[in-house]
Amino acid sequence: MSDEPEPLVDNIEAEGPTCAFCEAPLAETDRFCRRCGGRVQLDEEPGIVARKWNNVRQLLLFFTVEAVICACSDIKAFHSFTGLITFDVMAAVLAIVFVSLNWSSCKALLVWNNFSPGRLLLYCAIAVVASCIVNFTVDWVNERLFAKQMSYYAFFAPHRHAILLTIFFIAVTPAIFEELAFRAFLLGKLLMVTEKNQAAVISGFMFAIMHMSFISLFWLVPFGILLGYIRIRQNTIWYGSCIHFCFNLTACAIEIIQFSPIHN
Repeated sequence: MSDEPEPLVDNIEAEGPTCAFCEAPLAETDRFCRRCGGRVQLDEEPGIVARKWNNVRQLLLFFTVEAVICACSDIKAFHSFTGLITFDVMAAVLAIVFVSLNWSSCKALLVWNNFSPGRLLLYCAIAVVASCIVNFTVDWVNERLFAKQMSYYAFFAPHRHAILLTIFFIAVTPAIFEELAFRAFLLGKLLMVTEKNQAAVISGFMFAIMHMSFISLFWLVPFGILLGYIRIRQNTIWYGSCIHFCFNLTACAIEIIQFSPIHN
């Protein structure tokens, strides 16, 4: 009999997880393979995949209905005060319905824990400055490229209480219902199917797309991503809601100052 040690078997399983694509060793915290870049195939508990797909279906349903509503806003019949009210009511109902259906995961975001006046003032100050920069830049681009000026206030000017109507429809309602729709429901669902950074970026792009304005994408995308990060970091929609309100209110104030003398 030979005293030589038996050769090692080549197919002995390596200790620890390996990549399903290239079989490179993986650390327990790796989400992507360091060799081939493939996504780590995690052994998930039964039902998790089904719940993720259910979340994806809800996201697609919300996005589809929201897209239809926003597309309707471009129809000529909606270019009236009654059409505007109809559009806002539909968008508000959509947000309320989806938040209500996911109340268990959304209700915590409606609580303002660890409220910081200093942080709120800082966020609002940044929103005001950013709004001024964006509005003057957009006005400059519209005048240079399209030889026209865009004004929300001009739409409300013929109506009684034009200033209040402008502030309500342009600053108040988006700050409430868009934050409920995009930061409470949509971002919350994205966080259930992907990582925080990816969820914030995707929600920012979806938020921008729904505004149906190509020229506004350059600021709507980073604005939406910023609101997403703040909502994730602070675990509440109220900082984002105040930022949204101050941003749009500043835009309203600029337009009222610019255009109100024309109608007086």
